[in-house]
Amino acid sequence: MEEAQQVTLRDKRGATRIGTAILLAGALTALAGCASGGGGTSAAGPIALYTWVGSQSDHDQWQDFITLGKKVDPKLDVTIEGPSFADYWTKVKTRLSGPNPPCLLTTQAARAQELSGLLLPLNDLIKKNKLDTSGFDKSMLKGMTVDGTIRAIPYDAEPIVLYYNADAFTKAGLTLPGATYTRDQFLSDAKKLTRGDHKALAIEGGFFFPNAWAIADGAQAVKGGKLNLTNSKLVDQVQSYFDLSAKEGIAKPPANADGSDVGQAAFTSGNADMLIEGPWMYGSFASAAKFKLGVTIVPSTSGDAHGMTAGSGFGIAKNCKNPDAAFKAIVAMTDTSVLKAQAAKRGIVPARVDAQDAWAVGKTPEAYAAVKALLGNATAQLTTPTWNQVETLFTQYGVEGYRGDKTAKDVLTTIQNSVEQ
Repeated sequence: MEEAQQVTLRDKRGATRIGTAILLAGALTALAGCASGGGGTSAAGPIALYTWVGSQSDHDQWQDFITLGKKVDPKLDVTIEGPSFADYWTKVKTRLSGPNPPCLLTTQAARAQELSGLLLPLNDLIKKNKLDTSGFDKSMLKGMTVDGTIRAIPYDAEPIVLYYNADAFTKAGLTLPGATYTRDQFLSDAKKLTRGDHKALAIEGGFFFPNAWAIADGAQAVKGGKLNLTNSKLVDQVQSYFDLSAKEGIAKPPANADGSDVGQAAFTSGNADMLIEGPWMYGSFASAAKFKLGVTIVPSTSGDAHGMTAGSGFGIAKNCKNPDAAFKAIVAMTDTSVLKAQAAKRGIVPARVDAQDAWAVGKTPEAYAAVKALLGNATAQLTTPTWNQVETLFTQYGVEGYRGDKTAKDVLTTIQNSVEQ
Protein backbone atom coordinates (compact mmCIF):
# COMPACT_ATOMS: atom_id res chain seq x y z
CA MET A 1 0.00 0.00 0.00
CA GLU A 2 1.08 3.50 -0.27
CA GLU A 3 2.77 3.61 2.88
CA ALA A 4 5.30 5.47 1.84
CA GLN A 5 8.37 1.60 0.59
CA GLN A 6 5.42 -1.48 1.69
CA VAL A 7 2.80 1.66 1.25
CA THR A 8 6.75 1.09 -0.51
CA LEU A 9 7.56 -1.28 1.56
CA ARG A 10 5.83 1.27 2.94
CA ASP A 11 9.38 -0.38 4.83
CA LYS A 12 5.32 -2.12 2.84
CA ARG A 13 8.13 0.09 3.68
CA GLY A 14 6.29 2.80 1.77
CA ALA A 15 5.69 5.71 4.02
CA THR A 16 8.71 7.81 3.20
CA ARG A 17 7.25 10.73 1.34
CA ILE A 18 7.23 13.72 3.65
CA GLY A 19 5.83 17.13 2.81
CA THR A 20 6.01 20.05 5.19
CA ALA A 21 2.61 21.33 4.28
CA ILE A 22 1.09 17.91 4.83
CA LEU A 23 2.74 17.52 8.19
CA LEU A 24 1.18 20.82 9.23
CA ALA A 25 -2.16 19.56 7.99
CA GLY A 26 -1.65 16.37 9.98
CA ALA A 27 -0.87 18.43 13.08
CA LEU A 28 -4.07 20.43 12.64
CA THR A 29 -6.01 17.22 12.27
CA ALA A 30 -4.47 15.94 15.48
CA LEU A 31 -5.41 19.13 17.33
CA ALA A 32 -8.94 18.91 16.00
CA GLY A 33 -9.17 15.31 17.18
CA CYS A 34 -8.00 16.26 20.67
CA ALA A 35 -10.35 19.21 20.85
CA SER A 36 -13.33 17.05 19.97
CA GLY A 37 -12.49 14.35 22.47
CA GLY A 38 -11.41 12.26 19.49
CA GLY A 39 -9.53 9.69 21.50
CA GLY A 40 -12.62 7.56 21.43
CA THR A 41 -12.45 7.39 25.21
CA SER A 42 -16.16 7.88 25.71
CA ALA A 43 -19.16 6.19 24.19
CA ALA A 44 -20.02 9.36 22.28
CA GLY A 45 -17.90 11.34 19.85
CA PRO A 46 -15.41 10.37 17.17
CA ILE A 47 -12.75 7.69 17.53
CA ALA A 48 -9.20 8.84 16.84
CA LEU A 49 -6.98 6.85 14.50
CA TYR A 50 -3.27 7.34 15.19
CA THR A 51 -1.24 6.33 12.16
CA TRP A 52 1.53 7.45 9.82
CA VAL A 53 0.63 10.62 7.94
CA GLY A 54 3.76 11.68 6.11
CA SER A 55 2.16 12.93 2.92
CA GLN A 56 -1.12 14.01 1.40
CA SER A 57 -1.32 10.57 -0.21
CA ASP A 58 -1.07 8.92 3.22
CA HIS A 59 -3.81 11.14 4.62
CA ASP A 60 -6.06 10.52 1.63
CA GLN A 61 -5.52 6.78 1.96
CA TRP A 62 -6.76 6.77 5.57
CA GLN A 63 -9.62 9.09 4.72
CA ASP A 64 -10.68 6.67 1.98
CA PHE A 65 -10.87 3.85 4.54
CA ILE A 66 -13.16 6.02 6.63
CA THR A 67 -15.30 7.28 3.76
CA LEU A 68 -15.74 3.79 2.33
CA GLY A 69 -16.33 2.38 5.82
CA LYS A 70 -19.22 4.80 6.31
CA LYS A 71 -21.02 3.01 3.50
CA VAL A 72 -20.81 -0.15 5.58
CA ASP A 73 -21.59 1.55 8.90
CA PRO A 74 -23.18 5.00 8.53
CA LYS A 75 -22.43 5.68 12.22
CA LEU A 76 -18.68 5.37 11.65
CA ASP A 77 -16.95 8.48 12.99
CA VAL A 78 -13.15 8.41 12.90
CA THR A 79 -10.58 11.22 12.95
CA ILE A 80 -6.98 10.96 11.72
CA GLU A 81 -3.76 12.08 13.37
CA GLY A 82 -0.13 11.07 13.35
CA PRO A 83 3.46 11.80 12.33
CA SER A 84 5.55 10.61 9.40
CA PHE A 85 6.10 6.89 8.92
CA ALA A 86 9.69 7.11 10.15
CA ASP A 87 8.62 8.87 13.38
CA TYR A 88 5.49 6.83 14.00
CA TRP A 89 7.13 3.87 15.72
CA THR A 90 8.60 5.98 18.50
CA LYS A 91 5.95 8.70 18.77
CA VAL A 92 3.05 6.25 19.07
CA LYS A 93 4.44 5.19 22.45
CA THR A 94 4.55 8.72 23.85
CA ARG A 95 1.20 9.62 22.28
CA LEU A 96 -0.54 6.80 24.12
CA SER A 97 0.91 7.91 27.45
CA GLY A 98 -0.34 11.47 26.97
CA PRO A 99 -3.77 13.02 27.56
CA ASN A 100 -6.79 11.83 25.59
CA PRO A 101 -4.95 8.95 23.86
CA PRO A 102 -6.31 7.61 20.56
CA CYS A 103 -8.14 4.29 20.43
CA LEU A 104 -7.21 3.06 16.96
CA LEU A 105 -3.63 2.33 15.86
CA THR A 106 -2.04 0.96 12.73
CA THR A 107 0.83 -1.48 12.63
CA GLN A 108 2.71 -3.51 10.12
CA ALA A 109 2.73 -7.26 10.65
CA ALA A 110 6.51 -7.01 10.73
CA ARG A 111 6.31 -4.69 13.74
CA ALA A 112 3.39 -6.16 15.67
CA GLN A 113 5.89 -7.66 18.11
CA GLU A 114 7.44 -4.24 18.64
CA LEU A 115 4.06 -2.68 19.49
CA SER A 116 2.66 -5.66 21.36
CA GLY A 117 2.81 -3.79 24.66
CA LEU A 118 0.48 -1.15 23.24
CA LEU A 119 -1.98 -3.30 21.31
CA LEU A 120 -5.05 -4.88 22.87
CA PRO A 121 -5.54 -8.60 22.19
CA LEU A 122 -8.58 -8.80 19.90
CA ASN A 123 -9.65 -12.43 20.28
CA ASP A 124 -12.54 -11.68 22.66
CA LEU A 125 -13.82 -8.85 20.47
CA ILE A 126 -13.52 -11.06 17.38
CA LYS A 127 -15.65 -13.68 19.09
CA LYS A 128 -18.13 -11.16 20.49
CA ASN A 129 -18.67 -9.52 17.09
CA LYS A 130 -18.62 -12.87 15.23
CA LEU A 131 -15.93 -11.71 12.80
CA ASP A 132 -14.96 -14.61 10.57
CA THR A 133 -11.18 -14.35 10.43
CA SER A 134 -10.95 -17.32 8.06
CA GLY A 135 -11.71 -14.85 5.28
CA PHE A 136 -8.38 -13.08 5.82
CA ASP A 137 -4.99 -14.08 4.49
CA LYS A 138 -3.61 -16.64 6.95
CA SER A 139 -0.02 -15.46 6.73
CA MET A 140 -0.97 -11.91 7.64
CA LEU A 141 -3.11 -13.01 10.59
CA LYS A 142 -0.12 -14.99 11.83
CA GLY A 143 2.05 -11.91 11.42
CA MET A 144 -0.44 -9.91 13.50
CA THR A 145 -0.48 -12.54 16.25
CA VAL A 146 1.63 -12.07 19.39
CA ASP A 147 1.70 -14.59 22.25
CA GLY A 148 -1.21 -16.46 20.72
CA THR A 149 -3.53 -13.47 20.37
CA ILE A 150 -4.40 -11.37 17.32
CA ARG A 151 -3.34 -7.75 17.83
CA ALA A 152 -4.56 -6.19 14.58
CA ILE A 153 -6.90 -6.95 11.70
CA PRO A 154 -4.93 -6.72 8.44
CA TYR A 155 -6.16 -4.70 5.51
CA ASP A 156 -3.52 -5.76 2.99
CA ALA A 157 -1.37 -8.81 2.28
CA GLU A 158 1.43 -7.98 -0.13
CA PRO A 159 3.63 -10.82 -1.38
CA ILE A 160 7.06 -9.70 -2.51
CA VAL A 161 7.58 -10.19 -6.26
CA LEU A 162 10.28 -10.00 -8.90
CA TYR A 163 9.67 -7.26 -11.48
CA TYR A 164 11.32 -7.60 -14.86
CA ASN A 165 11.71 -5.70 -18.12
CA ALA A 166 9.71 -7.85 -20.52
CA ASP A 167 11.08 -6.00 -23.56
CA ALA A 168 14.66 -6.71 -22.49
CA PHE A 169 13.83 -10.40 -22.02
CA THR A 170 12.23 -10.60 -25.44
CA LYS A 171 15.11 -8.77 -27.13
CA ALA A 172 17.56 -11.23 -25.56
CA GLY A 173 15.51 -14.17 -26.80
CA LEU A 174 14.52 -15.25 -23.29
CA THR A 175 11.26 -16.88 -22.26
CA LEU A 176 9.18 -14.60 -20.05
CA PRO A 177 8.89 -16.09 -16.55
CA GLY A 178 5.41 -16.75 -15.21
CA ALA A 179 4.11 -18.04 -11.88
CA THR A 180 7.06 -20.44 -11.56
CA TYR A 181 10.74 -19.52 -11.80
CA THR A 182 13.76 -21.58 -10.75
CA ARG A 183 16.93 -20.00 -9.48
CA ASP A 184 18.93 -21.80 -12.15
CA GLN A 185 16.77 -20.24 -14.85
CA PHE A 186 16.88 -16.86 -13.13
CA LEU A 187 20.69 -16.92 -13.06
CA SER A 188 20.87 -18.06 -16.66
CA ASP A 189 18.57 -15.24 -17.75
CA ALA A 190 20.40 -12.66 -15.62
CA LYS A 191 23.81 -13.58 -17.04
CA LYS A 192 22.52 -13.17 -20.59
CA LEU A 193 21.09 -9.76 -19.70
CA THR A 194 24.27 -8.57 -17.96
CA ARG A 195 26.63 -6.71 -20.30
CA GLY A 196 29.67 -4.96 -18.83
CA ASP A 197 28.49 -2.22 -16.49
CA HIS A 198 24.87 -3.03 -17.28
CA LYS A 199 23.73 -5.42 -14.54
CA ALA A 200 20.55 -7.48 -14.83
CA LEU A 201 19.43 -7.06 -11.22
CA ALA A 202 19.10 -3.96 -9.06
CA ILE A 203 19.51 -4.62 -5.34
CA GLU A 204 18.10 -2.47 -2.55
CA GLY A 205 19.74 -2.24 0.86
CA GLY A 206 18.43 -3.65 4.13
CA PHE A 207 17.37 -7.14 5.16
CA PHE A 208 13.80 -7.03 3.84
CA PHE A 209 14.49 -8.36 0.35
CA PRO A 210 17.23 -10.84 1.31
CA ASN A 211 14.67 -12.19 3.77
CA ALA A 212 12.11 -12.57 0.98
CA TRP A 213 14.74 -14.43 -1.05
CA ALA A 214 15.43 -16.72 1.93
CA ILE A 215 11.76 -17.39 2.66
CA ALA A 216 11.25 -18.35 -1.00
CA ASP A 217 13.46 -21.36 -0.23
CA GLY A 218 12.01 -22.05 3.21
CA ALA A 219 14.53 -20.33 5.49
CA GLN A 220 13.47 -18.28 8.53
CA ALA A 221 15.18 -15.56 10.57
CA VAL A 222 12.98 -16.01 13.65
CA LYS A 223 12.30 -19.24 15.55
CA GLY A 224 10.03 -19.53 18.55
CA GLY A 225 9.72 -15.77 18.72
CA LYS A 226 13.50 -15.34 19.02
CA LEU A 227 16.06 -13.99 16.56
CA ASN A 228 17.80 -16.88 14.80
CA LEU A 229 20.01 -15.26 12.18
CA THR A 230 22.83 -17.78 12.39
CA ASN A 231 20.91 -20.94 11.50
CA SER A 232 22.63 -22.70 8.60
CA LYS A 233 19.66 -22.56 6.23
CA LEU A 234 19.31 -18.79 6.53
CA VAL A 235 23.07 -18.28 6.28
CA ASP A 236 23.16 -20.29 3.05
CA GLN A 237 20.27 -18.31 1.59
CA VAL A 238 21.74 -14.92 2.45
CA GLN A 239 25.09 -16.05 1.06
CA SER A 240 23.44 -16.99 -2.23
CA TYR A 241 21.86 -13.52 -2.30
CA PHE A 242 25.21 -11.83 -1.62
CA ASP A 243 26.73 -13.97 -4.37
CA LEU A 244 24.40 -12.46 -6.99
CA SER A 245 26.75 -9.48 -6.77
CA ALA A 246 29.97 -10.82 -5.27
CA LYS A 247 30.26 -14.04 -7.30
CA GLU A 248 27.79 -14.11 -10.19
CA GLY A 249 28.29 -10.45 -11.12
CA ILE A 250 24.67 -9.86 -12.15
CA ALA A 251 24.10 -6.99 -9.71
CA LYS A 252 25.95 -4.00 -8.33
CA PRO A 253 26.39 -3.91 -4.54
CA PRO A 254 24.20 -1.26 -2.91
CA ALA A 255 25.91 1.55 -1.02
CA ASN A 256 25.26 2.13 2.69
CA ALA A 257 23.56 5.42 1.96
CA ASP A 258 21.35 4.13 -0.85
CA GLY A 259 17.63 4.45 -0.27
CA SER A 260 15.08 2.24 -1.99
CA ASP A 261 14.70 4.91 -4.67
CA VAL A 262 18.17 4.13 -6.06
CA GLY A 263 17.37 0.56 -7.02
CA GLN A 264 13.88 1.50 -8.17
CA ALA A 265 15.23 4.23 -10.46
CA ALA A 266 17.83 1.86 -11.91
CA PHE A 267 15.04 -0.54 -12.84
CA THR A 268 12.50 1.91 -14.25
CA SER A 269 15.19 3.75 -16.25
CA GLY A 270 16.31 0.52 -17.91
CA ASN A 271 19.73 0.52 -16.25
CA ALA A 272 18.77 -2.81 -14.65
CA ASP A 273 16.34 -5.42 -15.95
CA MET A 274 14.99 -6.94 -12.72
CA LEU A 275 14.14 -5.82 -9.19
CA ILE A 276 12.66 -7.53 -6.14
CA GLU A 277 9.98 -5.27 -4.68
CA GLY A 278 6.41 -5.15 -3.40
CA PRO A 279 3.24 -5.34 -5.51
CA TRP A 280 2.24 -1.92 -4.21
CA MET A 281 4.86 -0.49 -6.58
CA TYR A 282 3.17 -1.83 -9.71
CA GLY A 283 1.34 1.38 -10.60
CA SER A 284 4.39 3.58 -10.02
CA PHE A 285 6.65 1.30 -12.06
CA ALA A 286 4.14 0.96 -14.89
CA SER A 287 3.90 4.76 -15.12
CA ALA A 288 7.64 5.43 -14.91
CA ALA A 289 8.97 2.63 -17.11
CA LYS A 290 9.23 2.98 -20.89
CA PHE A 291 9.02 -0.77 -21.34
CA LYS A 292 6.50 -3.56 -20.83
CA LEU A 293 6.44 -4.43 -17.14
CA GLY A 294 6.63 -8.07 -16.15
CA VAL A 295 5.96 -9.65 -12.76
CA THR A 296 6.98 -13.09 -11.54
CA ILE A 297 7.66 -14.86 -8.26
CA VAL A 298 10.84 -14.45 -6.24
CA PRO A 299 12.88 -17.35 -7.68
CA SER A 300 13.18 -20.54 -5.66
CA THR A 301 15.30 -23.64 -6.11
CA SER A 302 12.26 -25.72 -7.06
CA GLY A 303 10.70 -22.94 -9.10
CA ASP A 304 7.51 -23.06 -7.03
CA ALA A 305 6.07 -19.96 -5.40
CA HIS A 306 6.67 -19.31 -1.71
CA GLY A 307 5.84 -15.72 -0.93
CA MET A 308 6.92 -13.48 1.90
CA THR A 309 3.97 -11.27 2.72
CA ALA A 310 4.15 -7.79 4.16
CA GLY A 311 1.17 -5.79 5.23
CA SER A 312 -0.48 -3.53 7.75
CA GLY A 313 -3.63 -3.52 9.83
CA PHE A 314 -5.79 -1.75 12.39
CA GLY A 315 -5.45 -2.44 16.10
CA ILE A 316 -6.81 -1.04 19.35
CA ALA A 317 -4.77 0.62 22.07
CA LYS A 318 -4.76 -1.23 25.40
CA ASN A 319 -5.84 1.93 27.21
CA CYS A 320 -8.78 2.58 24.89
CA LYS A 321 -11.90 3.15 27.01
CA ASN A 322 -14.32 2.18 24.26
CA PRO A 323 -12.84 -0.90 22.57
CA ASP A 324 -16.24 -2.09 21.37
CA ALA A 325 -16.77 1.04 19.26
CA ALA A 326 -13.17 0.89 18.06
CA PHE A 327 -13.57 -2.71 16.94
CA LYS A 328 -16.78 -1.91 15.08
CA ALA A 329 -14.82 0.77 13.24
CA ILE A 330 -12.16 -1.78 12.29
CA VAL A 331 -14.81 -4.20 11.01
CA ALA A 332 -16.29 -1.46 8.81
CA MET A 333 -12.92 -0.29 7.46
CA THR A 334 -11.82 -3.84 6.60
CA ASP A 335 -15.06 -4.88 4.95
CA THR A 336 -14.72 -6.65 1.59
CA SER A 337 -16.27 -3.71 -0.25
CA VAL A 338 -13.78 -1.28 1.31
CA LEU A 339 -10.74 -3.39 0.51
CA LYS A 340 -11.89 -3.97 -3.08
CA ALA A 341 -12.25 -0.23 -3.57
CA GLN A 342 -8.82 0.43 -2.03
CA ALA A 343 -7.27 -2.22 -4.27
CA ALA A 344 -8.70 -0.55 -7.36
CA LYS A 345 -7.77 2.97 -6.27
CA ARG A 346 -4.62 2.52 -4.17
CA GLY A 347 -3.15 -0.68 -5.58
CA ILE A 348 -3.13 -2.63 -2.32
CA VAL A 349 -3.42 -6.41 -2.35
CA PRO A 350 -6.38 -6.89 0.04
CA ALA A 351 -5.99 -9.05 3.11
CA ARG A 352 -9.49 -10.41 2.56
CA VAL A 353 -9.24 -13.33 0.17
CA ASP A 354 -12.58 -12.57 -1.49
CA ALA A 355 -11.38 -9.06 -2.36
CA GLN A 356 -8.02 -9.94 -3.85
CA ASP A 357 -9.24 -10.18 -7.44
CA ALA A 358 -9.75 -6.41 -7.31
CA TRP A 359 -5.96 -5.99 -7.43
CA ALA A 360 -6.02 -7.45 -10.93
CA VAL A 361 -7.72 -4.34 -12.33
CA GLY A 362 -5.22 -2.54 -14.56
CA LYS A 363 -2.61 -5.28 -14.17
CA THR A 364 -1.52 -7.94 -16.64
CA PRO A 365 -2.97 -11.44 -16.17
CA GLU A 366 0.58 -12.70 -15.65
CA ALA A 367 1.15 -10.28 -12.78
CA TYR A 368 -2.04 -11.34 -11.05
CA ALA A 369 -1.21 -15.02 -11.56
CA ALA A 370 2.18 -14.52 -9.88
CA VAL A 371 0.64 -12.68 -6.92
CA LYS A 372 -2.03 -15.34 -6.47
CA ALA A 373 0.58 -18.11 -6.64
CA LEU A 374 2.64 -16.40 -3.95
CA LEU A 375 -0.39 -15.85 -1.73
CA GLY A 376 -1.28 -19.51 -2.13
CA ASN A 377 1.90 -20.44 -0.24
CA ALA A 378 2.80 -17.44 1.87
CA THR A 379 4.75 -16.72 5.04
CA ALA A 380 4.61 -13.37 6.79
CA GLN A 381 7.90 -11.75 7.69
CA LEU A 382 8.04 -12.60 11.38
CA THR A 383 10.13 -10.30 13.53
CA THR A 384 11.25 -9.59 17.07
CA PRO A 385 11.02 -6.37 19.13
CA THR A 386 14.64 -5.65 18.14
CA TRP A 387 13.99 -5.95 14.40
CA ASN A 388 14.72 -2.33 13.66
CA GLN A 389 18.29 -2.95 14.84
CA VAL A 390 18.53 -5.94 12.52
CA GLU A 391 17.54 -3.82 9.52
CA THR A 392 19.91 -1.01 10.48
CA LEU A 393 22.88 -3.30 11.05
CA PHE A 394 22.25 -5.31 7.89
CA THR A 395 22.18 -2.11 5.86
CA GLN A 396 25.55 -1.23 7.43
CA TYR A 397 27.32 -4.58 7.22
CA GLY A 398 25.53 -6.18 4.29
CA VAL A 399 27.46 -4.06 1.81
CA GLU A 400 30.60 -6.01 2.70
CA GLY A 401 28.78 -9.21 1.85
CA TYR A 402 27.69 -7.93 -1.56
CA ARG A 403 31.30 -6.90 -2.25
CA GLY A 404 32.62 -10.29 -1.20
CA ASP A 405 34.63 -8.85 1.69
CA LYS A 406 32.70 -10.81 4.31
CA THR A 407 30.62 -13.98 4.28
CA ALA A 408 26.95 -14.14 5.19
CA LYS A 409 27.95 -16.08 8.31
CA ASP A 410 30.26 -13.22 9.34
CA VAL A 411 27.61 -10.57 8.73
CA LEU A 412 24.73 -12.42 10.38
CA THR A 413 26.81 -13.47 13.38
CA THR A 414 27.89 -9.87 13.94
CA ILE A 415 24.28 -8.71 13.81
CA GLN A 416 22.99 -11.51 16.06
CA ASN A 417 25.66 -10.79 18.68
CA SER A 418 25.12 -7.02 18.53
CA VAL A 419 21.36 -7.28 18.94
CA GLU A 420 21.63 -9.75 21.82
CA GLN A 421 23.96 -7.53 23.86
